[in-house]
Amino acid sequence: MQIRLENKTGKRSGRFVVYEYGTDLFGYVYVDKFLGRDKGRMVSSWLMHDVGSLVRLLDHEIYKRETENYENVTLAV
Repeated sequence: MQIRLENKTGKRSGRFVVYEYGTDLFGYVYVDKFLGRDKGRMVSSWLMHDVGSLVRLLDHEIYKRETENYENVTLAV
């Protein structure tokens, strides 16, 4: 699954952050963070033991981006 945030204000217009998360074959929870403007590059990767850690990490990361005027543009399916 993924969460995509885009900045549509001022000088940072067009920049995005994508958080891809899920579980691997061994039951660990992972999060990969991509940054970019036209095409993204991976800047961080986390591996966690439980879903609670995932929720805390995403809450903190998304809060940081919202204070920089990033908006959620993930399509709801």
